[in-house]
Amino acid sequence: MNRTSLSTHGVRWLMGLSFGLVAWQGAGAQTFKMPCQVEGVIPALDDRKIPPEKIEVEIQSMGKNIFLKVNGSKLYQVQASSLTTDDFAGKNLTSSKQLGAVRKHQLTGFVSEVRIERETVTLYAYHDIVYRGKNVRLQFEGPCTLPAQ
Repeated sequence: MNRTSLSTHGVRWLMGLSFGLVAWQGAGAQTFKMPCQVEGVIPALDDRKIPPEKIEVEIQSMGKNIFLKVNGSKLYQVQASSLTTDDFAGKNLTSSKQLGAVRKHQLTGFVSEVRIERETVTLYAYHDIVYRGKNVRLQFEGPCTLPAQ
């Protein structure tokens, strides 16, 4: 498959996922899983690199809310959603170019964001963490593989 057809396939798949998630809201939440190969960096610590890792992104929709969860080692665990609660303020970042959400912890101010670019099926994420006693932001990104249809 050439790059053009992969991009077209990726856009169609993620667009279908976005619209399909809404259709499943009444039938209960279905979770879509997608593997990605990511590499992280902590800009505040002289761009300290975090070892690359294969992670898995879970995408779920319930009602009008989107939930994105990155499963990996401790540093690569991130959750973001559009849901707003007493503890978190969430926002849906989904558009024609990306699928995503951001959430901010009301008490600590820590922010987590997960986005998947539709055209390239690339994951972009960050979250605020305490690393060696300092509050820092860990950013990571990498290509994802669409699930078989």
